[in-house]
Amino acid sequence: MKKTLLLLCFFGSFFYARSQSYFGFRDDNYAGIQSAIFNPSVIVDSKYRADVTLFSASGTGQNDLYSVNFASILDGGYDFDTEANKNFKSNNRGNFNIDILGPSVMLNITPVHSVALFTRVRSVTNLVDVNGQLVDEVNKDTDFSNSFMIQGGNPNGVTNSWAEIGASYATVLLDRDDHFVKGGITVKYLMAGVNGYLNGNDISVAFNRNNVNPELSEYYSTGTLRTAASYDYDNGEDPKFDAGSAGVGFDLGFTYEYRTNCHTCIGNRYKFKAAASITDIGKLNYKNVVENTYNLNGRVTQDDIESADNIFEFFNANYTKISSRKGIQANLPTALHTNFDWNINQKFYLNLSTDFSLVDAKKVNGTAIANSVTFTPRYETRQFSFYVPVTYMEYSGTQIGAGFRAGPLFVGSGTLFTNLFSNTSKGCNIYAGLKIPIYQNYN
Repeated sequence: MKKTLLLLCFFGSFFYARSQSYFGFRDDNYAGIQSAIFNPSVIVDSKYRADVTLFSASGTGQNDLYSVNFASILDGGYDFDTEANKNFKSNNRGNFNIDILGPSVMLNITPVHSVALFTRVRSVTNLVDVNGQLVDEVNKDTDFSNSFMIQGGNPNGVTNSWAEIGASYATVLLDRDDHFVKGGITVKYLMAGVNGYLNGNDISVAFNRNNVNPELSEYYSTGTLRTAASYDYDNGEDPKFDAGSAGVGFDLGFTYEYRTNCHTCIGNRYKFKAAASITDIGKLNYKNVVENTYNLNGRVTQDDIESADNIFEFFNANYTKISSRKGIQANLPTALHTNFDWNINQKFYLNLSTDFSLVDAKKVNGTAIANSVTFTPRYETRQFSFYVPVTYMEYSGTQIGAGFRAGPLFVGSGTLFTNLFSNTSKGCNIYAGLKIPIYQNYN
């Protein structure tokens, strides 16, 4: 129960994830729908008459507390407690993200008007400002833990999952000589999933080990803690989707191309492309979220922790509830994306993309992405692309990946080479998808 409690309490604090997905592939001119979820303007004047995505998924985890050797983990026998490198800070961060696209379609109606419809399921879990040493100490077996006193500070964690049905429209705004501009908008109906969060204030924890009977080892704590969930955890209800709650979201994007003014050229007409977008503008209204605030001043034993069935039962049984309220709004991970693409010779490209959060990660129940910059050399043809994204993440540092597109199939990882060859990987990303591409006749 001890490790389970920790993982639940900090919502998977080993990881940091964000709404960035499909590293490398999303910059491909043949990415279709997977690129449109970052910038809806890409659907017009695209490489496809129609792009039908059957299924795609991306999973990402990042953190700045633990770094590991993934090759050793895959070989088996890896001892996380003793072999993982640890970077203790008073404000360690972590998050985990899943992004799944269901059946989706993009259509060019005319040369200057395009539409898209997509279905999508997303889950984002993030944590900021947690004391890494406290996480590590609580995660140890009591038999091997020493007495300690640690200032836990003001940890803030949130988990949010939802489904989307989105409709996109894009049009050409300017097509004059060497200059080409297009814009697009996406409107999304949001179906609420599971929402929960923890927010601490001036937390401190002291551990006093009982050498005779470790089960009687005691934790002394101070401070206050807010907990919330969109299901009735007070009465033992398990996590489930909140079918009665919903919301609306928007994406807005523009793309500029400096073109060679060659209307009959095979391949991409631009020499340089610059794009910008704001995604995930909106909120989810969780009608059934119950927020409880607890006074943590007191003590618990190791046996109290081990005997609790879940984190909420543990708080209710051992601490005083000082306030409660119902009904919460959860923001989407609103972000600014930029993209710069240099067409070197119709097959080789250099791309620079950035992602910046417009949400404060310290906000209570605030879902936010990590700021990042990605540089991607890319080989691109109609039937095949290969790319090597190099990403600097705000929390986990530099990561190197690779991926490819071969007709209807694409597979990749934003961390492939880092995970294979580094002893200190702080993140992991993988994605794959299958689509039915219907190409334009002229390229």
